Amino acid sequence: MRRAVKSLWLVLLIFAVTGIIYRCFDTDQTFIELPPLPTNAKKKIDKIKIVDTIKKGETLSALLIKNGISQKQIYPIIESFKKIYSVRRLKPGDSYEIESDSSGNLYSFTYSPTTEKKYYVFSDRNGSYSVREDKVNLATKINYLNGSIQTTLYDAVIDDGESPELLLAFTDIFQWDIDFFIDPRVGDRFKIVYEKLYLPETSVFVKYGKILAAQYMFSDDTLTAVYFDNSPSDDGYYDLNGNSFQKTFLKSPLNYRRITSYFSYSRRHPILKKYRPHFGIDYAAPKGTPVSASADGVVIDKGYDKNIGRFVKIRHKNARFVTLYGHLNRFGPGIKKGVRVKQKQVIGYVGSTGLATGPHLHYSFYDHGRPVNPLKIKNTSADPVLPENKERFQSVRETMLNHLIRIDRVNIPLILITASQIHYNRYNIPER
Repeated sequence: MRRAVKSLWLVLLIFAVTGIIYRCFDTDQTFIELPPLPTNAKKKIDKIKIVDTIKKGETLSALLIKNGISQKQIYPIIESFKKIYSVRRLKPGDSYEIESDSSGNLYSFTYSPTTEKKYYVFSDRNGSYSVREDKVNLATKINYLNGSIQTTLYDAVIDDGESPELLLAFTDIFQWDIDFFIDPRVGDRFKIVYEKLYLPETSVFVKYGKILAAQYMFSDDTLTAVYFDNSPSDDGYYDLNGNSFQKTFLKSPLNYRRITSYFSYSRRHPILKKYRPHFGIDYAAPKGTPVSASADGVVIDKGYDKNIGRFVKIRHKNARFVTLYGHLNRFGPGIKKGVRVKQKQVIGYVGSTGLATGPHLHYSFYDHGRPVNPLKIKNTSADPVLPENKERFQSVRETMLNHLIRIDRVNIPLILITASQIHYNRYNIPER
């Protein structure tokens, strides 16, 4: 009996195994189709960080689209950014940073027009945007520069490929009293007490601050300028007696290479080959060199003349004085008849229009309609230190004089400004 039961179970097992094998090799079998995954299944979203600079002609909208920000977010992002910064002021080369995800959602946008300023746009969970402006408080150090002239300041620095930024700021102070293209002589000396600004955490140099005091020493005279906040009047540079260094007229209306023709009642014209009056100064300079208004005034004429080419004529605050600027290549922005201009405002650019052998500026000066030699005009100073500020000025003056004297006492090496070699070192002097 037991043997019969075992035989029955063995037969059933063989049939079961045979059925399974048959189903595995049956090509006509029907498979059970699994239901599809739900459509709301979450995809993996990657966080993206982009650091780049603005390219020429690139707008904020184009910048965001280029970096994968979804189209529907562009307008609200720009509108938020405009609350703290004008999109028209974006400049090529400025840096920016974008944090977003692979779906095109913006987390943050950071724009850095300068090292010490940052502008932010942030998104929140509700899809709205907030903005913030940060300004880094830079650390200030006082530095000294001690120099001696071997050629000219401009030629020496520019010919050697050095940055003229500090020396240009220095020459701006004395530009009403010294024409740095013709007045300096070999052996002249100068001293500068100035600020350098650094990032506080890294001590990385960012930019120059103010020149606090400056001195130019001729063989027979010394000019000393002290920076002073003359509130509620304008701040600026004053001599040791509190008189402003700023004068009514600039010594020259441009940075030039040389004077090619002086004021004369009889000069042989280089093109016409005839002797005729030359009531002005011709300053040779590269084409495109900016030409500045020598004093505040109103443009009374602008146009083209067959002799002096494109020109601008300005009547100044004291209506007896008029200046003329000729042979311009083109006019400055917004310059037209009736427009008010400020001293040092660009009114045009050097050219060779009209009768000219090369690019230069023809500069004429008129007093009551009579031509005057621009190199011989008697300049008057701007307003002096206000009476209520004199005591404070005297304190600042003494502090700055001590700095200038200290340059010699601590043996700051003399920097020789030459065309062949410029030791453009600056020394940070620790306080005692």
